[in-house]
Amino acid sequence: MDYLMNNFIRPSLCRANLVWNHAGFQKYFRNTGWMFGGRIFAMTVAFVVSIYIARYLGPSNYGLFNYVISFVGLFGFLSSLGLDGVLNREIVKDHDKKDTLIGTSFYLKLAGSVLAIITVFIVSIFTTSDTFTLILIWLFALNFIPTAFNVLEVYFNSQVLAKKVVISQITAGAISAILKLLLIYFDKGIFWLTVIYIVEATIIALLLLFNFTKIGNSIKKLKFDLKVAKSLLSDSWPLILSGVAVGIYMKIDQVMIKNMLGNEQVGLYAVAVKLSEIWYFIPGIITASVFPAIVNAYKRSEEEFNKRMSKLYFVMFWSSFLIALSTTFLAGPIVKILFGEAYLGSVAVLQIYIWSGIFVFLGVSVGKYLLTKNYIKISLLGTTLGSIINVLMNLFLIGRIGIEGAAISTFVSYSISVFIILFIYKTRNHGLLMLKSIVKLK
Repeated sequence: MDYLMNNFIRPSLCRANLVWNHAGFQKYFRNTGWMFGGRIFAMTVAFVVSIYIARYLGPSNYGLFNYVISFVGLFGFLSSLGLDGVLNREIVKDHDKKDTLIGTSFYLKLAGSVLAIITVFIVSIFTTSDTFTLILIWLFALNFIPTAFNVLEVYFNSQVLAKKVVISQITAGAISAILKLLLIYFDKGIFWLTVIYIVEATIIALLLLFNFTKIGNSIKKLKFDLKVAKSLLSDSWPLILSGVAVGIYMKIDQVMIKNMLGNEQVGLYAVAVKLSEIWYFIPGIITASVFPAIVNAYKRSEEEFNKRMSKLYFVMFWSSFLIALSTTFLAGPIVKILFGEAYLGSVAVLQIYIWSGIFVFLGVSVGKYLLTKNYIKISLLGTTLGSIINVLMNLFLIGRIGIEGAAISTFVSYSISVFIILFIYKTRNHGLLMLKSIVKLK
């Protein structure tokens, strides 16, 4: 016991104490804590409020509202332009140019938002015949404007100031939640619900702007530089394409269900999606925690890197498997207790859709592998191929077996985006490692 204490335990405690007392570590630890804590809190509040909204609207109106969100979301890539990750990197590399970088990114996003709104207007006219639905789509599209201020969120995150972002989001989320509950109480309907979403996005934008100036920055110093704009867009175009594919992945099924089966079926499907995707924050938290260790292992040796990835795959698969298995058996009671008997038609969809989570969990891990190896194009290929197959399967299955067909399409397309690494020569061995890791922890 003395040997263990003197040679292992005491030295480890000393090293841990040194790390903890390091100012930089504490700064990043607090920043990560704010990010995770704020995200979980915001998701919990949003989920609880969404239950009340779904019960209040009923399957048909809830389906219409989710269709509007999904339709507008398909054009989100025009608003974001894939700039966030590139902007973060450039600010960290050269903080002295932050005013030019932030200003240029803001004006690019603002122009992209206007383009997105115009595109939504034009496309919706040719795809939507109902006037009220058109009004909701056009109204919700205005959300693109305040999201241009997300460049300030990127700045705060690059400077390890997530607290500013989280407080802004929690404040706006709390106000939004209160307004939504008041909407239900006073029975104001789906139009004003859409307005509340715009109010929430606007409040977040104003709070970000307030915090940005509060720490000594000036809006007047932000400027647009054409040369910087070209440089940012030249780096972000793969992310723009990825945004197109992700948008199709996440939104197209509800749009297609609305056009093929009607609003009520979208409402039932949306409940199954919400209950499945509530778990998707877990892989993000896990990979964010272990990614630095994975990168360091890769720098040391391929063997150590593979061992750590193997452990990650094992944890990701079995945690998602247990979630899927338990949800499959409890789907009926979960839907009935949370959303009510009107949504029991969601049960079968949930029992299928929840298994897609396995590929989401694994996909996040594969994404970190591809990022570490700088195989970004393979990631884009997998996402693009998966989105194409998703659309084609939806066209074939939704008309034949209903919303369960859309869930099957999602399951298959998600699996393809993950297993693409098995069909590419330079990633095949790692794909086999992933499969082996699922059944045996190395």
